[in-house]
Amino acid sequence: MESYTHRRIHDLLLKAKRPVFIADERIDGDSLGSSLAMADFLKGRGIRVPVFVSEPIPTKYRFLPNVDLCTTDATIFDDPTIDLVVSFDCSDASYVARLLALCPARPTTINIDHHATNARYGSVNQVVVSSPATAEVVYRWFKENNVVPSREAATCLMTGICFDTTVFSNSGTNQRALEAASDLLMGGAKIQEVIRNMYQNRGVNVLRVWGAALERIRRHSTRSVVATFLTRADIDGNGATDDEVDGLSNFLNLVTESDVLFVMRESPDGGIKVSMRSSGPDVAKIASAMGGGGHRKAAGYSVAAGTHVCDDAGCWRLVEDAVRMLE
Repeated sequence: MESYTHRRIHDLLLKAKRPVFIADERIDGDSLGSSLAMADFLKGRGIRVPVFVSEPIPTKYRFLPNVDLCTTDATIFDDPTIDLVVSFDCSDASYVARLLALCPARPTTINIDHHATNARYGSVNQVVVSSPATAEVVYRWFKENNVVPSREAATCLMTGICFDTTVFSNSGTNQRALEAASDLLMGGAKIQEVIRNMYQNRGVNVLRVWGAALERIRRHSTRSVVATFLTRADIDGNGATDDEVDGLSNFLNLVTESDVLFVMRESPDGGIKVSMRSSGPDVAKIASAMGGGGHRKAAGYSVAAGTHVCDDAGCWRLVEDAVRMLE
């Protein structure tokens, strides 16, 4: 079925007159890498596909080839000639639905993802839960259709795989990830550039923010659960950005011993973003129940402003509520 769907997507892309791509609302290396790699395929055939993103591209991803195709202008959907919309790494059906509602016509929708919580909302759904990254699903699409990705597309795909596997160090790393990475390296993917831009550009101010989180690490009294949090004062007071703070969850997951890790971060609107990592329990169930999404071992959700205060007491109540869902 996976092979058949890959071939069907290929046919739909080649037949489309006015395609539009959508990267996940939470911009990361996988959603960007997978969408830009596919955009590179169509660009090579003379079609420049706009890739809608919810916010400006973070600095660390501006090295990606074809990033100039990205736009935050939602008016691109107000076009009656759009006949195909492809979403990448978007497990949140409501986000895609809001954008599709802007389309005057009813375009065919292709949903490419690897999240277990994906609702299969597309006309065509290629949701491969066994895949380590949506970029790896797109890599398989290239292979299945006998299309050799350009060096630019290979770098985009490598970015997605490196992001979701934390450079082949987390539990999502599997045979599919390693096989794809090996092939992409042979195809000219610039892995050192990927690693340097995504992981090595940490300023002292960002390390101070991480230090605040390290000082607050707290262990549950009865369960193998570890948690910490960051406030806006921690982030803004050190001149850091939310984008620069990203990666803390994966780092702590590597160096702490626990079944479940919670990293909570106060968002600019006063809400709380909860990032979870697991070495056993299915944290995607927690995320799904709270309106979020993700995988069994890596998931997250957001808490609206005014419901919890981002301090030790408020964040720990979130942890206790989540722990009860694991019982």
